[in-house]
Amino acid sequence: MTEAAFLNGVGLFLIALVRFSGFFLNTPVFSDNLAPTRAKAGLCALCSTLMLPHLIATTTLPNLSVTGYGIMAIKELTLGFMLGFIVMFLTSALRMGGNIIGMQIGFSYAQVADPGSNQSIGIISEILQLSGSLLFLFLGGHLIILRAFYQSFQMVPPAGLVLTNNVIEEILLYSRMIFICGLQIAMPIIAVILAGDVALGIIARTVPRMNIFQLGFAIKIIAGMIVIYFFINCLGDLIRDLLNLSLEEVMLVLKHLGGA
Repeated sequence: MTEAAFLNGVGLFLIALVRFSGFFLNTPVFSDNLAPTRAKAGLCALCSTLMLPHLIATTTLPNLSVTGYGIMAIKELTLGFMLGFIVMFLTSALRMGGNIIGMQIGFSYAQVADPGSNQSIGIISEILQLSGSLLFLFLGGHLIILRAFYQSFQMVPPAGLVLTNNVIEEILLYSRMIFICGLQIAMPIIAVILAGDVALGIIARTVPRMNIFQLGFAIKIIAGMIVIYFFINCLGDLIRDLLNLSLEEVMLVLKHLGGA
């Protein structure tokens, strides 16, 4: 092995390491604070090592200055972070839906500490997020997104990133899906609570002396928990659909970033 080939291999390994680091900083399960930092670093190094033979066979780094290599590293970090953000949409939609459900059934004040993000979130959001993360691993979602990230090196090779306005516009349009999917997740609860409010309004008109507010809180909680019980059974299909949607968006963004 010549010195030029060795330096090219080292440079490709570092570029792949930077891209994987950006990806694992902002992707479900791997980005949680509960995961040890050394484990994340080791996983990034392992994935970069596995990618290295393919990169050596297909890519040669251009001769750039120190500033040029620094800009390339920033671009690779941005690429990994963007792809991780797209996949992170999966848990963000569940958290958004859980917040809406919590407000509808009166659990908005019930906050728990999330050790993964060091934030206080609603108890329904925590339940949906943890259930979604477990199903994500059970369905092999981590392997699917790693396979998609492997394809990013084929569609956008190192030093081949082309950041255009189309990419930024596509990601901004995609981010609104967090609110749309979150609202769709909470829609059954909203419909049931709306029907319950109408029924309580009719009861309040026919029986004015009844304490409708005290009765309403209990009915909303019971009705909400019943709907959540049936909703959990469909959570696996929901995670699969959200994962497919994320992968489609990842491929679309990679085509734009590759200049296609």
